[in-house]
Amino acid sequence: MSKMKKENKILLLSILLLIIIDQILKFIALKNNNLVLINGILKIGIYQNENGTYGVNNNSTIMYVLTNLVIIAVAFKFITTQNQFVDRKTKVFLSLIIAGGISNTIDRIFRGYVVEFIDFTDFIKLPIFNLADIYILIGWISMVAIFAAFTAKEIKNRKK
Repeated sequence: MSKMKKENKILLLSILLLIIIDQILKFIALKNNNLVLINGILKIGIYQNENGTYGVNNNSTIMYVLTNLVIIAVAFKFITTQNQFVDRKTKVFLSLIIAGGISNTIDRIFRGYVVEFIDFTDFIKLPIFNLADIYILIGWISMVAIFAAFTAKEIKNRKK
């Protein structure tokens, strides 16, 4: 087995594990709605998110699913075929985005909405979110940091 194939299998298994963890937590949350974990700070509070990211609403689950699947497919194709252009940390961060996207897409397909359950609203005014959202957020912030560092390095090299 070549190194690339082994690395791709590890990425795929990691993505699958992250999806399973998120789906298990969503299942547990659905069975334990309004469970206070830390009084006044953190509770499990179910919210059925029928909208897109940041509340964008187009009233079409099919469009959300199709858009997510296209983005997921492009990202997965990129990390599995562009080994000469993509380093390991970039693959990890893209894998987080893929795992979060797949898990939320599973919700949309089987429930018609995304299960949001991590609720800090009594403590700080944050939207209710889920673990998949955390994966996506960490992935995108990390990708922005990678691109910013790369751009800064390129600008510095061009000034020489």
